Amino acid sequence: MGQHLIAIPFHDWRKCAREGFRTRDAHLIEAFARVHGFEKIIVVNRPMTHLELVFRREVRDPGRKAVLRGAKWHVIRDRGCYIFEYFASGSVRQALEGRTWFFGAYGSHALIEGLSEAMGELGIVDPVAMSMNIRSAQLAEVLHERRIPIVFDAWDNWLRFPLGQGERDRITEGYRRFASLAEMWFTNSEKNRLEFTRRFGIGRCLVVPNGVDLLRFRAPFDEPKKLKPIPRPRAFFGGKISHLFDAGLFNEVTRRLPRIQFVLAGQVLDRRLWRTVKRRRNVHYLGDIHYDEYPAYVKASDVCIAPYVPCEKDSGGDGIKLYEYAAAGRPTVSTTGNGAPALSAFVTIAHSPEGFAHAILKSIETGPTLTGLPESGFSWDERAQTMLGQFRGLPVKRVMRTVLR
Repeated sequence: MGQHLIAIPFHDWRKCAREGFRTRDAHLIEAFARVHGFEKIIVVNRPMTHLELVFRREVRDPGRKAVLRGAKWHVIRDRGCYIFEYFASGSVRQALEGRTWFFGAYGSHALIEGLSEAMGELGIVDPVAMSMNIRSAQLAEVLHERRIPIVFDAWDNWLRFPLGQGERDRITEGYRRFASLAEMWFTNSEKNRLEFTRRFGIGRCLVVPNGVDLLRFRAPFDEPKKLKPIPRPRAFFGGKISHLFDAGLFNEVTRRLPRIQFVLAGQVLDRRLWRTVKRRRNVHYLGDIHYDEYPAYVKASDVCIAPYVPCEKDSGGDGIKLYEYAAAGRPTVSTTGNGAPALSAFVTIAHSPEGFAHAILKSIETGPTLTGLPESGFSWDERAQTMLGQFRGLPVKRVMRTVLR
């Protein structure tokens, strides 16, 4: 195993800093830094253009935080890692191509040259590269050509997401590329492992489920101010409103339980679906909540819910929030979607709106009697250690200091 790690997350590092490090890729990178599995970690943040910076009202220059600078890039130090940020010039092209722009941007010669220079300055040699980003296949190919071992964390199955045909084709091609060059794959559920193995002929694909920061969700919290005006009992959902949210089921459950206050917190990704959610008097939307504040909302709820579409319609994933609800000791009601059956020891599974409503009432009546997740076996640090154990079996390939040129 290499002594250094090149980590390529899916989510924008700046976005994680603004909203809290709450995604699988961010959790794992933080865990790799905590468990000291690598001497140095360089995180290749997703490419940015001037257009994106203007849209987000951000500036390119990080000021004194920069430890290295180039013409189109800089490196900052954050959370025990070196964060490489590359700034592309293709604003118009990004505006025209949307998300598919990233597939080509990761293969940019200027990005690769900048990353090579940064790694040389930082003394990063003989690394292992772990991509968690299906759009980074071109960069992974360049690293592979330079004899750097590649590991791919596929997490959810993107081909089960609602995508345009162009993006679907690019993602399919990305999976094929990673199948040919990665030493091994990880994913977050057995359902995904079987599908990836069948469709792309993956040789080594290990299921590493999602995890949780137990201490974060077991700490004492004051009741958040936003919740104080909302009477109890409260049923809480904290997550993105996406195609995975079952609006029909949610609407029927809120109709059946007018005395229960349903609290939703998270980003709205699917606005068309959001418009179908009935905003009854007992439905309260709080907007997005920073991850540092999120555990307090979980703890101040009487029951937590996960009204996802059934498992046959989901993305084959493994919902992080179910681990978080269980870590906080909150009784939880879920459908069969997004990995809930694997946590059936801590989650009540409901198969219909009637059953979901009944389970909510029973959970509130019983109260938080669950002991929650055990002390070991579910933490992000343990998930990272599992992955590190697999890394140690990878061949060490000596690479020149100017690894990407």
